Amino acid sequence: MSSNSKKTNDALIALIGDLKAQSRSTGAALWRDVALRLEASRSNWAEPNLSRLSRTVGEDETILVPGKLLGSGEIIGSPSVAAYSVSAGARSKIEAAGGRVMSIRDLMNDNPNGKGVRILG
Repeated sequence: MSSNSKKTNDALIALIGDLKAQSRSTGAALWRDVALRLEASRSNWAEPNLSRLSRTVGEDETILVPGKLLGSGEIIGSPSVAAYSVSAGARSKIEAAGGRVMSIRDLMNDNPNGKGVRILG
């Protein structure tokens, strides 16, 4: 017996559709990749901690997490982070370090071509 794999969260379905539309209109493969990751089962979504973010990214980079960013560890630098979901601890640590936390939709509107964005997860 197979389980229902259809997404039921209307906001998530709309975001996935908008990401695919943005990818088609700008030709940026980044948005299609993120849409496909968000379409996958939630158990396969990225859930990195701040410690991993600090190890893998440099100062003042823009990071996209197609999943939930968790707050374990310390943040180095002041990155701009876009994620589907961010824990309260991660949000407070990033903002205290001078970084910016935004939604994936906000990043898509600010940077339609996806230039200079790294996917973490």
